Amino acid sequence: MNRPSWHEYFMMLAKLVSVRSTCNSRKIGAVIVRNNRILATGYNGAVHGAPHCSDKGPDFCLRRSIGAHDAEKYNYCLSSHAEVNAVNQAARFGTPLENATLYCTLEPCNWCFKQLIQAGIREIYFESPYDSKNRDFDLFWRQTMKTNKEIRIFQQISISDQAKKFMIKTLLNDSTRKLLATDPTETSQLNEDALGEFLKN
Repeated sequence: MNRPSWHEYFMMLAKLVSVRSTCNSRKIGAVIVRNNRILATGYNGAVHGAPHCSDKGPDFCLRRSIGAHDAEKYNYCLSSHAEVNAVNQAARFGTPLENATLYCTLEPCNWCFKQLIQAGIREIYFESPYDSKNRDFDLFWRQTMKTNKEIRIFQQISISDQAKKFMIKTLLNDSTRKLLATDPTETSQLNEDALGEFLKN
């Protein structure tokens, strides 16, 4: 592999964005693109001005600490989801999202899905399926997302092991030169035949 596919590239970027998440339950990242150009990014975390759960320790969760049921999690969670944060970032800086594509490390929840439609997102790619304790609810919304006429593509994708290894190798290395530079004191003859062969391919 000399480089990842576009799908792998943007999903890996979404995973990289997720490292900024301040949620201790799930680290989610999202990237919104159009014509393979990045428009906005987002990760899940507390809204502006609110305390971050991660600042309270690696296992702290506000709604769990007060005993709120999973069914009431959105009533007590201070976090905004990665997809909506990406949409909000675009809105804040005047970036239109009509006909854009979302890459997210987690399948959007029903609330985020509605926001994505309203923002103009038309293609959604995710890595992991959303899993709540209510399987029927999850299946209902998954089917709704798949069949919504505003969404052209709603698809789970994965990053190949080869692409992951490529990314890890790249992260561990720096950007120093890997091939020798030409000595400025040397002269060389341009190989026009080699150039022609390259251009043919």
